[in-house]
Amino acid sequence: MNFELLASTDAGTRFVRIAEEHAADFASRAEKHDREGTFPHENFEAMRKSGFMAGAVPRDFGGLGVESLYDIMVGMSRIGRGDASTAIAANMHIAGAAVVVRLMHRSQADGDSKTVGILQELLAQIGAGRLVMCFPTTEPGTDLTSPMTEAVPAEGGYIVNGRKIFGTISPAAHLFFPSVRVPTESGGYLTATVMVPRDAEGIEVKDNWDAMGMRASGSNDIVFTNCFVPQDRLFGARDNYGKVGRGFADFALNANLPLISSFLGIAEAARAFALNMMATQRKGPNKKLLGDRIPIQQIIAEIEIDIAVSRGIIERVGRAADVFLAKYATTDAPVNESNALMKEVQCMKYIVNRKAIEVVDKAMIICGGGAYMSKHLLSRLYRDARAGPFMQPFAPYEAFEYIGKVALGMEPVIDR
Repeated sequence: MNFELLASTDAGTRFVRIAEEHAADFASRAEKHDREGTFPHENFEAMRKSGFMAGAVPRDFGGLGVESLYDIMVGMSRIGRGDASTAIAANMHIAGAAVVVRLMHRSQADGDSKTVGILQELLAQIGAGRLVMCFPTTEPGTDLTSPMTEAVPAEGGYIVNGRKIFGTISPAAHLFFPSVRVPTESGGYLTATVMVPRDAEGIEVKDNWDAMGMRASGSNDIVFTNCFVPQDRLFGARDNYGKVGRGFADFALNANLPLISSFLGIAEAARAFALNMMATQRKGPNKKLLGDRIPIQQIIAEIEIDIAVSRGIIERVGRAADVFLAKYATTDAPVNESNALMKEVQCMKYIVNRKAIEVVDKAMIICGGGAYMSKHLLSRLYRDARAGPFMQPFAPYEAFEYIGKVALGMEPVIDR
């Protein structure tokens, strides 16, 4: 019996099946892109043709119609098995489309027909495979709740200035949706998202991504210099600057849960490699199979436990997220409910990120010194796995503070 994660809907099952086919293909050239630090444009062309990039887009707009976030999480874990860089880059767009769908439903409920029309046209282009989106949110020296990139009101719209880092999928993106702060007359800020075409005046995508791992993710810096954004291209303005909770479901759940799940794929790929080596590799004067040695059996048992724990928490949180998103499809959830779920998400993130690193490390122990070589699969998987703890919204030490405060019934304001 296979205990891998499985999709819960027909649309999700199709999405996961396509992901598995892509993962096998992407794995064949992942090492080359990793070594050269190049963006795998051919992977994204393949996902465009298969419809995978439009997984979360409703069928009426040409997509696969996957409504379950949990199913998207499963699909992204499969892509992570083949090429984690492609998984986190594709997730930026796929999760973004899910957010656009939610925003469209919210706008319909609010009677905002103009915004509905803009978003429906956007979904139609995504469903037709004509559009790739990038949602840069990270900035140096701050966090997701407190963007420094600023959209200052001007005649007919806003003037945007700022710098985003980790702009994953930026080499392929046609539209950028940076998070911004909007100054208010009272001296505070609203948070919002603006839509900026790649060819807009004042936007520059740097070609500067050069990291230890996830080297093919195209996570370049994106700079906005006096970039004009029309008034109707600013979305989701909220009075929640510096706060976690209100509005969290509209972006962070959809973006972060599949992203975290991609790291399960890394662990599963390392496990599969180690199991194959144990069954075929002989060492020592007696030419004994690795799998016949008791210490090796103990290490693989630890890997199995780590994988089982990661799968368990991903499924539990993913299914809870589906219930939450359905319950608050067109309204904001109460802050305490958002924080309670956010706490569970942070528990999941910590466990999956750490277990991915530990599983690859244990697989390297099994496979020996050859795994330390740059071209070895496990070397790449280890470097890719190390990226997880650095990803937003919290560093591990901040996650502990957040989890503890929510559990204690305190306001989860991080002491920065």
